[in-house]
Amino acid sequence: MDALHTDMHNYIVYHKAEKMGYPAIDIDKLAIYTKKPTVNIKGSRIWLIAGEGSPRKYYLRATFVIGSVEPSDKPLFKSRVIGTDGQLLDPMPPLNGESWLKSFVKEQGNFAFGFSRINNIVVVEALKSILLANTLR
Repeated sequence: MDALHTDMHNYIVYHKAEKMGYPAIDIDKLAIYTKKPTVNIKGSRIWLIAGEGSPRKYYLRATFVIGSVEPSDKPLFKSRVIGTDGQLLDPMPPLNGESWLKSFVKEQGNFAFGFSRINNIVVVEALKSILLANTLR
């Protein structure tokens, strides 16, 4: 793979308010932090899902195209991934009623895998539909 190759895919990132110390609605930049490798991801799309409360409620907080990756300024993470084109959703659309969510959460190991590629096209298309429904008002 040459240096110009871009792995244009969809990735999921999960924000757990209890772990991060602040709710997802407080996120005000198109950026995420990760411990995972971030090679050849520029141009790919991130979907940021938030989980809050018990029982757990899931929301779509943001999506963006990856513009750059830099070293993290937070010691618990390796990289800061920054978006160039995207949206922070407020209000955050709830995901719990979506037919695909339960199997997707299981597929993603209850989001324990961190920054991960989404291989399920049904989920990607559903997320795109939710984004459109919540931005074209």
